[in-house]
Amino acid sequence: MQSLTQLEKWNFAEKDKEFTRNILDEWYSGSTLSSVLQQWEEQNNKYLPSEKVPLNILCYNVEGWGTRYLEVVDLVYKIDASISVLTEVGELWNKFTIPNFNTFHQQGTNRSGGVCVSVGKHLRATQIQLEIENTVIVDVFNLSDPIRIIGIYWPQGQGRNLDDLSPYITQETIITGDFNASLEEWNSTASDKRGKILKEWIEKNNLTYIPSSSHSSKRSKRNIDLTFSNIDGINAETMFFGTSDHWPIVMTCENIGYEIRNFFPHVRWHIFEGMLALLQEFWIKEQIITSVDEWYNNYPGRQEFSKTRVNASKVTFIRVYGRFWRIGRVNGNILIFNSMKTLENFVSIIFNHVNGVMTSFDSV
Repeated sequence: MQSLTQLEKWNFAEKDKEFTRNILDEWYSGSTLSSVLQQWEEQNNKYLPSEKVPLNILCYNVEGWGTRYLEVVDLVYKIDASISVLTEVGELWNKFTIPNFNTFHQQGTNRSGGVCVSVGKHLRATQIQLEIENTVIVDVFNLSDPIRIIGIYWPQGQGRNLDDLSPYITQETIITGDFNASLEEWNSTASDKRGKILKEWIEKNNLTYIPSSSHSSKRSKRNIDLTFSNIDGINAETMFFGTSDHWPIVMTCENIGYEIRNFFPHVRWHIFEGMLALLQEFWIKEQIITSVDEWYNNYPGRQEFSKTRVNASKVTFIRVYGRFWRIGRVNGNILIFNSMKTLENFVSIIFNHVNGVMTSFDSV
């Protein structure tokens, strides 16, 4: 067989040859493409363990969503944020979306106001309806413990009765956003009236201030993007990133996270690359026979990943794939968009199966 001859030319070790032959046998013995790919996905779920990942939350005053969209998307994937609280999003909040996220919005008191809470689709989220401007409340599930996110933008000129929020504070709540409130003990150079009112309110509601690593305002040394919670084990870091007049803040919840499957502790990339090379001719012929749209729509790997987990190969591959995806999305290039989605699914299935087979052999 030509494939086996190629393995000899690549100088694969005997154990690696055995891995590859095993996969090729399944490929050529399958009655249909769909049956082979389905078999591989089912085997992956048996071979690969799960891992709990801490929850990362981004809080960022974007100072206008239309001009910060790509910047925010890059940051979200850079820090692996599952939830993003974006303040001062403005009127263009719905012109662009973060890929693979659901977005919930509440308008502000002026054209530049408004708050968005974006939640990754590997989690389940429900918005609590309320008529408080510049405030979004979202319950997030598929975590080790469900949490409530309250995103707030409190501009200088807006009056706000904090007691209106008190009934919405549950056992595990995180309140974060731009409060435009200063307190010396919250890493600002001076305290103001709003900061003192806010401190009194959080103490009354048994909330704790989550300190960040630096002040959030670029124009002064005030720390006005604040986080409060009744959840233990939350750390916050100020990120010196972006073109807004605020620095973004990333929170990590050490005690709350979600399960991912298909986590692989070791990857032998030469096996993975070899499989792509050996099957390349088949996929090239498929592209000639069918259009890109048909190829993708008929491809069984496109079904949604379980909402209770995130495929680790998808998380890894998205760092490369995401840049091409965004180019296709922003430029309206459907060919790039569909090709990259198809490539993601194909690579994901083969990658997972190779590692699944290797795991089974290593355990022998």
